[in-house]
Amino acid sequence: MKPEIERVLITCIAKRGNLGKSTVMAGIAGWLEQRGIPWRGFDLDPDHRSFARLFPESVQSVSLGDEPEGEVIKVLRAVHEMPVTLVDPRAHLSCTVLRAWDMIRFPEAFAETGGRIVALLFPADDLEVMADLDETVSRLADRVDYLVVRNPARSARTRMFDGSELEAELVRHGASFLEMPVLLSLARNHLAAKEAELDRGIPHVEAVANTHLGLDPMVRLIVEDWMRVLFRRLDAVANQLLPSGLAEKIASPAPATPEAAPVRRGARLNLKTL
Repeated sequence: MKPEIERVLITCIAKRGNLGKSTVMAGIAGWLEQRGIPWRGFDLDPDHRSFARLFPESVQSVSLGDEPEGEVIKVLRAVHEMPVTLVDPRAHLSCTVLRAWDMIRFPEAFAETGGRIVALLFPADDLEVMADLDETVSRLADRVDYLVVRNPARSARTRMFDGSELEAELVRHGASFLEMPVLLSLARNHLAAKEAELDRGIPHVEAVANTHLGLDPMVRLIVEDWMRVLFRRLDAVANQLLPSGLAEKIASPAPATPEAAPVRRGARLNLKTL
């Protein structure tokens, strides 16, 4: 049985870009807001600032100077202020983040104050990506919790990971698993065009709720369906993502409805007259 968790830090650990980590972080942030969970974010990708553009009131953009580990440590000082903190580092920054953690023994110190780190991992059918992921898990071991994110939009298969010793080790560490639903390119392109037109980010929740944006009605329905699926899947792993007291307030997902028996083709037709 896990000890009572009072605060959670959620961050992506990935040395490679183009894995969909910013989309996942934006999805989690939208889910937190919809579920009424207080949170704060930090965007450690000053070149793109995609996370900060989507949530300018909740996410602080952090510039990385000559000593990036120092900037990461400054962010870590703030993780005690809110129940949930989201940190979205740019690609290739994971080594810097891990070095900063080791310098101040952050995983251990955070755990002593009722905190928990949730590391988001992104398996892909790429040897370099998987070797880096294996190295990360070996380095962190059981000092953090893990959420393994499968993102078919960026990696259709994860054959190097599925059934591997690495997957088995993560299961032993109590990892949870999340498959991201695929948002159709039709909706992604319309949202990107609207963001360019307005010169600001548009969170998925706003895309659905704000009828004044002028989005195509079908696009709004596509985004709404995507959010519904994603939020339901995040509800299922709430115990991994939220402090203990807040996780208990998330409704358990409804049990799966048994699939109906397949109907024989033409079973309802009158074939006696043939």
